Amino acid sequence: MSEQQATTSARALLSLLGVAVCTSASGCIAHPEVSGKVIITREGEELVLDTGSNGTRVVDASGEVAGGCIVRNQSELSVTVQKEGAAFSFFDLMDQTGLPHVSAEIDGKLYQGACEIIVQEQRGDPYEADVAAGPCDIIRNFDGSKARLVTATFHVSDCSGAD
Repeated sequence: MSEQQATTSARALLSLLGVAVCTSASGCIAHPEVSGKVIITREGEELVLDTGSNGTRVVDASGEVAGGCIVRNQSELSVTVQKEGAAFSFFDLMDQTGLPHVSAEIDGKLYQGACEIIVQEQRGDPYEADVAAGPCDIIRNFDGSKARLVTATFHVSDCSGAD
């Protein structure tokens, strides 16, 4: 898979999150609520992707930052945020059993890496959680350039389910 194909696949996930919120059988359900902040360093530069108000603002359809979350099999959580036009424009974390990992798009290039992810369910609800990741190294595909995920913290709720 080329780097361009990998980037396109990562962006498609965000589109899938939007589609997963509405189903033809039941109509639209509540839009997932995502708030948070991600800090990555690369070559001495600090890059921040923030949903607003230092990570406390919930993304909405009218904002400059988009986001979503999906819970698969009531145990695997994916959180995605995207800000078009920014140098650090896309971040996705996947708490997948046995393979927790993160992806970030910086200057149009995809960085990926294995990273410990901590998910704390809220009120016993698998569709609401506080989520944290980092620190860990992420690597740009095909040339091995490194960046460092310093921290990623999110609060998510009303995540859609996918089995």
